[in-house]
Amino acid sequence: MAGRYQLAHRQRAVAGAQLSAQRGFTLLEMLAALAVLAVCSSVLVVAFGQSARALQQTQRSDRLSLIARSLMDEARSSRLRAGVTEGDRSGAKWRLEVSAAPASQAPLATWRLDLQVSEGTRHVHYSTLQVRSAGTRADR
Repeated sequence: MAGRYQLAHRQRAVAGAQLSAQRGFTLLEMLAALAVLAVCSSVLVVAFGQSARALQQTQRSDRLSLIARSLMDEARSSRLRAGVTEGDRSGAKWRLEVSAAPASQAPLATWRLDLQVSEGTRHVHYSTLQVRSAGTRADR
């Protein structure tokens, strides 16, 4: 009889161990998991915010570059005269300064174009040289 008692006791101990293994997570384990999840989420939110700001800055720079390229193309196809012109294009203010390089004996005229484009707190400056035939209509 004592053997049967010991066998039953062992079976109950094994069944109790199986039940305790299936009980689930403790409250402390759940809180620790939630804390880790919160830290990881906050890191991701900060990273996404920084990437969104960087994307906006890139878009603004691209917009100003496209405006400047358009203005330089217009200047390239028009008659150049020394002086300053200003204007507004698509909400961006621009200022183009054209100056003639010192004249030489060559039949070429050299022009310096300095373009400043600004929108809000963002400013860009572009500078280029253009060489044209001295006798053409485009450089008079």
